[in-house]
Amino acid sequence: ADPEGTLVEELVVRAIEPGPAWWRVEDADTTVWILGVAEDGVPAGVSWDRRWLERRMKGANALIVGTRVSLTGGLRDVPALLRARGSQKSKTPLEETLPPELRTRFVAARERIGQPASRYAGWRPMIAGQMLVGDARGKGKRGSVTEAAVKLAKTNKVKVVEAARYDAVPIVRAALDGLTPEIHHQCLGAALEDVEAPAARGRAALEGWARGDTAAALLEPRSFDKCLLLLGGGPELWRRMTRDNAAAIVKALETPGHAVAVVSLRPWLAAGGIAAQVEARGVKVKGPGLLAITRRIIG
Repeated sequence: ADPEGTLVEELVVRAIEPGPAWWRVEDADTTVWILGVAEDGVPAGVSWDRRWLERRMKGANALIVGTRVSLTGGLRDVPALLRARGSQKSKTPLEETLPPELRTRFVAARERIGQPASRYAGWRPMIAGQMLVGDARGKGKRGSVTEAAVKLAKTNKVKVVEAARYDAVPIVRAALDGLTPEIHHQCLGAALEDVEAPAARGRAALEGWARGDTAAALLEPRSFDKCLLLLGGGPELWRRMTRDNAAAIVKALETPGHAVAVVSLRPWLAAGGIAAQVEARGVKVKGPGLLAITRRIIG
């Protein structure tokens, strides 16, 4: 099952204050403010009100930025990752390997975003799908919400805390082990669903997030994200990340004052996700100045 497919309806909120929605957890002497982020890369044409982020960063004990996957073994990990990367190369041009219907859709999608066949020719379908989604979204033209928060933290001399750091090698190996042609084609099909979705849908979701409408933000295309979540080790990694994020937020309550956390919206809201894990530790999640939307969002 998609671990982010069912969300906790009480946490799907609409902000009264300007800008994206915030949540909070608190005890007698500490508050942790939590900013939920939809698509981390926001196009230049979509503006969001940063005043509450700026205010809450002043005097904060820490900025919690979630988990990170990195080369914990340093240069020793590079050969293993290169081998993993090489396993996703294809000697036969990609489009020659695809079933007719999938090939027709892929060609139409890449031509629509102005990419030549050679851009993806040397890769297997899942990697090509990942590249296609990135090309369609134009990642280089977007501003990261998390990076903006980190920059503010450094300006205010606030400590930046990673909830956890994971070794990339076993994660990549688990994801790639057991990949069959069928799974490759399913993931490419999922990527095409996202690319084929009207551009206005993704933009409307980001604009909804920017004005604090969480329900609108959750309507962004995410078929390829669901595919990645369900690869080898994906559900286990998702549960590990949600637990570690929740633990970092609860731990921040140990220091009097206040802290800020930036979390991805769907893992935060999901049944069994970060907020649910926080509450499982006996800490109530609240919405500061927010109205609950009384309906459940599925998918």
